Amino acid sequence: MVARNVNSIAILRTLRRARRTYYHIHSQPNARRLSTSHNDELVRVKRSENDNSVAVLSLNRPPVNSLSLEMCNAISSAVKDIEQDSDVQGLVLASSNPNILSAGLELTELYNPDPERLPVFWNAFQQLFIDLYGSRLATVAAIQGHAPAAGCMLAMCCDYRVMTDKKGRIGLNETLLGIAAPPWLGQLMVRTVGFRAAEMSLGLGRLYSPQEALEIGLVDRVVAGEAVMSNAIHEAESWARIPPQARGKSKLLTRQELLEALEANRAEDNDDFCSFVTGAKVQDDLKAYLANLRKK
Repeated sequence: MVARNVNSIAILRTLRRARRTYYHIHSQPNARRLSTSHNDELVRVKRSENDNSVAVLSLNRPPVNSLSLEMCNAISSAVKDIEQDSDVQGLVLASSNPNILSAGLELTELYNPDPERLPVFWNAFQQLFIDLYGSRLATVAAIQGHAPAAGCMLAMCCDYRVMTDKKGRIGLNETLLGIAAPPWLGQLMVRTVGFRAAEMSLGLGRLYSPQEALEIGLVDRVVAGEAVMSNAIHEAESWARIPPQARGKSKLLTRQELLEALEANRAEDNDDFCSFVTGAKVQDDLKAYLANLRKK
């Protein structure tokens, strides 16, 4: 237990090194209020070279694909656009950075937040979960590196997860930053790995090695790093061959309850999160964490 917690802290330090230049530039008071230019390519979409029924959606927000308001909207829009093409039945969620799927939420959205923007941001994050978890597409996560926090959420939303066998760590580690996962995200972890494993994961902020993640069911396959994409595409192609009306209905049998629960309590969830994250203790913890990033 201690060793795993040490691993979690070590990975946080790795992510800090990746983020530090970004936050030095972007954490000025008004930075989070700026809208991303429509010319910025936050996500990239292409068809599989071998099978026209599979699309690849690559996250492309350097350095670590953190989820800002604009990034959440870009992913949601891309998923919806892909769904409009009836020829496409499978989707591989990947990253343009082979070292990380996503580092999680954009922390400058949470620290000293614009009170008007914060609920809009959380609404976009909720919508991203709804759009990806409830997609008609057969979704496969290609995890070539780390996937902590909301990066883990993106992976868990997919129908199948393929992960590198070496450098990656994955899990919901929000508690190490003083933030609790929202109820629907906690329930997603419970549904993915089971009650006890989820309880340990959420309470301790554990980040799992690829083999550990495979053992608890957080990922479905572990392969050599260079084989992640080919395996993910092959898996998506297999899922895409299942008759879509049967596959889609079967998917909702296990997912509709959680989706409907969030929809029914969406405003309350938004209020609860905004109240929690703007609390003095959470803000102090975020301030200390961001200050530490800028020092390194």
